[in-house]
Amino acid sequence: MKHKWLKASLVSMTALSLLASAATVYPISTSSAAAAQKTLAGQVVSLKGTGSVRVTNAQFLMQESGKVLAFTVAYTNNKSTSLDLSDYMVRLKTKTGRVFKTQTTEADKLKTTVSSKSTQYITYYATVDNATSLDALQFQIVTWDFSASNYERTLGVISVPSGTSNQVAAFKGYTMMYNNNKLKGAVKQASMTKDQSNAYVTIQFLLENQSLQSIDLSKMTFNLQTQNMSSYTVTTTDLATSSIQPKERKIITLRSTIPLTVANKPLNLVISQNDETAKVKLAAGTFKLPATMTSAAVGAGKAQTVYLSGNSVKTSAGQAFLTSGAESNSLAMEFSLTNTGVSAVSGPNLEYYFRSKSGAMYPLTYTKEENGSLLPNIEKKVALSGSLPTSLSLDSSQLVVKTAATEKEASYVLSVYNLQSSTQSGGVGAAFKYGDYSVKLNSVQRFPQSNNDVLVANLSISNQGTNSKSVPPLSGYFMINGVKVGIENKLSGMDQSVTIGTGQSYDAVVYSEIPYSTAIDEITFVLTEPLEENKPGKQLYQFKSQNLSPIRSTSSIEPYLITNAGRKATVNMVRSGIFEGDTSNTFYAEFSVTNDESRANAIAALGGYIQDKNDTVVPVKFTEVKERITANGKVLVSAWANISKRFDASQPYEFVLGQAVSTKPNPDSGNNPNGQSGSGNEGALEETKSILVKPISYQLASKGIEEAQSSLKEIKFGGYTLDLQRVKAYLNVEGIYDVKGLSISADYTLTRDEQYEAIAGDHKVLFEFVNGDSMQTKYSKQYAIGTAGKDEEVLKETAGVNNQIVLNMDDASIQRKLNKYEGYTLNIYDVFQNSKLLVASVPLKWFEESK
Repeated sequence: MKHKWLKASLVSMTALSLLASAATVYPISTSSAAAAQKTLAGQVVSLKGTGSVRVTNAQFLMQESGKVLAFTVAYTNNKSTSLDLSDYMVRLKTKTGRVFKTQTTEADKLKTTVSSKSTQYITYYATVDNATSLDALQFQIVTWDFSASNYERTLGVISVPSGTSNQVAAFKGYTMMYNNNKLKGAVKQASMTKDQSNAYVTIQFLLENQSLQSIDLSKMTFNLQTQNMSSYTVTTTDLATSSIQPKERKIITLRSTIPLTVANKPLNLVISQNDETAKVKLAAGTFKLPATMTSAAVGAGKAQTVYLSGNSVKTSAGQAFLTSGAESNSLAMEFSLTNTGVSAVSGPNLEYYFRSKSGAMYPLTYTKEENGSLLPNIEKKVALSGSLPTSLSLDSSQLVVKTAATEKEASYVLSVYNLQSSTQSGGVGAAFKYGDYSVKLNSVQRFPQSNNDVLVANLSISNQGTNSKSVPPLSGYFMINGVKVGIENKLSGMDQSVTIGTGQSYDAVVYSEIPYSTAIDEITFVLTEPLEENKPGKQLYQFKSQNLSPIRSTSSIEPYLITNAGRKATVNMVRSGIFEGDTSNTFYAEFSVTNDESRANAIAALGGYIQDKNDTVVPVKFTEVKERITANGKVLVSAWANISKRFDASQPYEFVLGQAVSTKPNPDSGNNPNGQSGSGNEGALEETKSILVKPISYQLASKGIEEAQSSLKEIKFGGYTLDLQRVKAYLNVEGIYDVKGLSISADYTLTRDEQYEAIAGDHKVLFEFVNGDSMQTKYSKQYAIGTAGKDEEVLKETAGVNNQIVLNMDDASIQRKLNKYEGYTLNIYDVFQNSKLLVASVPLKWFEESK
């Protein structure tokens, strides 16, 4: 009884801190991962035939409290009754006799027995000096012996064999006991990137639950450790609230920032469990990292697999395009991510940087997708853009991809990619292969507008695939003398189609406004693919040219052909000329437009300008055709421009005719904004609202000022023919002496040209009387044709039958304005768009009927 009391007292005073029960973390050697650990674990101390004791594992981890050794002791009970652990102690010593104080985890302190026919694992830890190595240690197994002078007896000593290593070879598996469950670990991939300040280590670590129940991983911690025991924190966001199910495999991403001086030294990854009560980390396994981890930058155009949230993601950097600017250059490129795992990856939240040859870093921007994710096997492309100094080039430059810093994790370099600059370029007429499409640049031309000029790139997109395809969403911009001008504009379709058939092509234009004074030595059109709103698109191809494309010149008898699908038409010039006005002149032309489509259709809008030998340019307006014209039907379209008296019509001048494409989308034509579009003001298409495409140049012979005909027969204007007979001018007298004014009577026929289904625009007829004396007194009266305006009379069509008309021009004082009643001149004007075009001028006699 006395011995039992003494034993209990001694245990409570000296041995309680040395004994413990079940361990929470215990590594078990598997396969050939650690032959040295088999030697350590193979040393068994017998407990007088009732059982045995083994040290199964020992691991070092440097931490705030110093160099901490965690070791696990297995107590095996072979008896049919329980084994009292208070009978035994483990003393940690060096082989030279120095003793270290050992402690157990808080969870083990209350476990004091080993059940019959079972094994209990106890984890101890001790802080040792930095110079102590693993093979300098031994574990002394002690029991109580009250017959001995010091009341204890040594049952055996387990010495760590010389040269023993606890490190698992790189990429080899190792199974640990974690909360009494088997958990296998292995380094699957390790890489290192560097910048000017640090090295960044990224490790993909495999965990596999080999037990029959779920394992909580929330207290698992990681450290990088050098051979001289320098320790660096390793972070992960994959285990904060994580558990692993039986037979489940999970790859977690570990990251650490280390000094550059350590980057080339051997490194170990130490797995441990955090004992929050004792404020100590208990090492469970040490895994060697591969000797060579520094990741060379990914080759230009090559793919690199990275791990995000434990999933493998295939990444690659696309071609980089550098656009010159006045103060800085603009970089645009694309970064591709494809999740090759089996589960979605949230985000990811990444940062991108351009690194120059000298190492300077420039941030690149992109539009972040809210609540976005990488779904398995679906490629996601990120459009990157940024500004760079004009002195930088793409030679030897790199794209640096980092994870964004969070509250729990610092920013890490994920991977580095060598950049490849765009070398895809050609001239006008070259074709660019774009998937199943071929994109050809037909021309780059410059056209004047009222205040500025417009650059227009004319493109043909061909479908070389085996099925019909939608029109690709392309865009582009211009570079003048190597400098980007304007903004990136989307493609405007010329064809009335939303698909492109196999072997068919689709015409489109891209345009940009420039100051009219801009001098062009070299012009480049850059074809792009829009990616995100208000962000630069992906650059596809550069079409370069030393000069602008010329406009084909021809005679006015050659028709202008519109060949776009859904808009096919033939345009013939009927007449053209310059008519004299009081303060300015008027250019006027008429065109017969035939609908070449197989069904009724709206006619494409026309546009153009005239230019004299002095390079004076005047935009020309065209009437709007509101009606749909039947197949093979014709419409008469008028064109006009008010020109200065200084416009030189005495020499041949140029009339450029083309299609007018609205600069604002036409809601009736979807992506094809070339539908007929007018200003809403008297049928005019405002030149500031449209651009000219597919032009042709007519060289108009000099006629000077257009001369009016001197006959009253077959006066032609605006698709009508007017005949006048028996014209007589006289004073309008009421009663015997009351003179009211001037009257002109006549018989007339007014017929419309039947070849036209419609005549675009409103033409009016103005009759003007000019007396032949020195006072040259004038009287006039205007008639509408078709629909009358306010306070207007209509000159009706006669269908070939003579009608009588009397023009009454009231003026009670007319007699004071006339010196003679001998001869006068009757002028007939085609009034169009507020311009008077003199079409006939005939001298006549007062009071006599013309023939």
